[in-house]
This record gives sequence, structure tokens and C-alpha cells, in this order.
Amino acid sequence: MSATDLSAVGQEASPIAADKWRPKAGAYAEPGKNFQSNCDEGNDMTIDLGENSVSGPEWGCKVRKIVDLAPGSLKVGMTCSDYNLAQNLNPRDRNWENRQFNEVMFIKRVDETTISVQKSLNGKLKDTSWRAAYCPLATQRALAEATLRAKVEAKQKAEQDRALKEAHPRDGVYAAAGAEFEDRCAKFNDTVVAFAGKSITTASNICKIENTRVQLPDTVRIEADCTLQSTPGPDAISVQNPDTIQDRKNLMFKKIDDKTVILWIINNGHFTGDGRKLSYCSDQVQRAYAGQRRTGKQTKN
Repeated sequence: MSATDLSAVGQEASPIAADKWRPKAGAYAEPGKNFQSNCDEGNDMTIDLGENSVSGPEWGCKVRKIVDLAPGSLKVGMTCSDYNLAQNLNPRDRNWENRQFNEVMFIKRVDETTISVQKSLNGKLKDTSWRAAYCPLATQRALAEATLRAKVEAKQKAEQDRALKEAHPRDGVYAAAGAEFEDRCAKFNDTVVAFAGKSITTASNICKIENTRVQLPDTVRIEADCTLQSTPGPDAISVQNPDTIQDRKNLMFKKIDDKTVILWIINNGHFTGDGRKLSYCSDQVQRAYAGQRRTGKQTKN
């Protein structure tokens, strides 16, 4: 079939609501000598219209609309990501991983286990339809188990991310409360927290965050690779190398409230005293620091 505008195809058929046939949810592969291996390796296609999902090797689609064209025949509108297509269309696009395509798939029932499929590419129906057969039950069970594991892991990660977000201090410029607080804030020379950028800069150290762990609802422990500032002050304390610590955590933040935290570092195997109580600097300071970061200017203290 030659390339066809999807808008024209959409005008040719009107929805028929009488027949609500849907393909079985699960893995499909093209019949033939490689059918079993393609099923086992997930090389062809997975359809789950109940979960609004259609996917294949290196492409995946979210179903937006299903139209019944005739008994046993569907038109499925989708929003898709397709790594190969995105790179082929524009290799210089730095955002190719996030590019989305509006696609359509026509699915027609052939028999109890076989369907005919035609999918657009970049909005055009360039390829002819092909047949896909429902994979054996062993493959379907393995797919269902993998899908369930992925959902459980995604839920656990979301819960961990939420707990971490609640525990760690918000990103920005901090300084020890007391005399010259505003001056230290304005010079950005006390403490800068950037969990989003995986870095923490203290009055003494520059640290790259390697790993974090929520210890308590208000406390987060951090593994960081730290080096002393080029011109450390007389009271500078170096952060212990995580390789020499059993759990590798050499920094710790305790969140008092949205604007106050306590920072401890490990040195010689012990957390330093009662820690440093830090306060979040004013919004004006935060904007100034963000502006400096955007322009790449270096402020000399």
C-alpha cells in the first residue's frame, strides 16, 4: 500500500458500535519458523488495549482512541515513542528520546488466535498489513509475571522517591544562622544543596552525590565523593572517603522544617559534633544564584 494520509483513512470508515471485539491481551509474533523464538525473545509486538498499551521492539504507544470499523475490525489511534524513527528523522535532535509521534494501527481478526495488523510510521501508512499470531501460554505467563514485577518495582520506586523528596532539604543556597547571615547568603560561600544536580557544596568541601538513603522520615544519609575547596578556611574539615566507611554514607541531613536543616559530615569515622544548623536564604538570593548558574558566571568571594 502506498503512503496514505491518516486523515483520509479516518474519513473512509465510520464507527460501528455493535461489535466490541478486542484482540486478546498479550504477546504476538509473526507466524513461521521463527515464531516461537520471536515469542520467547519479545521481538514482535505486545497488545493490551485494556491498559491502553501497544508496543514492539524499541517502540511503545499509548492508546488514545479505539474505533470499531466493522465486526472484528478496529482502528486504534496512538501516541508513540520510537527511538529509531526519531533518530532517523533528525540525528541532530538533542531531544530525540522524548519525541512523540501520532500513529494509527488497524487490527483485524483473522481467527481465534491470529490478527492482521497495519501500523503507520510517522503518520503515514507506508507498510502493508502483516499477520500476527497469539504466542503460547508459557510466553503469556512469563510476560504477565514480568509486567507485574515491573508494576511492583515502579510503585516501590515511586514510594522511595516520595519519601526521599519529603526527607531531603529543598535545593538552594543555605547559610549558618547568626551574624553576617545575609552576607554569607549573598556570596553563596556557605552551603549550596543541589539534589537535582547531584551535588552539595559546603564552606569546606565540594561533593558529588553518588547515592542517598532515607534513614528516618526527616533524615537522609548520603554517599558523596568530596574534595576540599581550593582555598579552605582555617576551620575546614574534610569529608571522609566513602570507601573507608562500612555503609559508604559520609554526609547526613536532618530536615527541621522547610527552611532549616542540620548537616553532619563524617570525619575519622564519626559524625562531627552536633552538626551545622543551616537556614534557607531569601528568595532574592535564590534567584540571584539561579541567574548566575544560567549565565555561567563565577562569583569571587
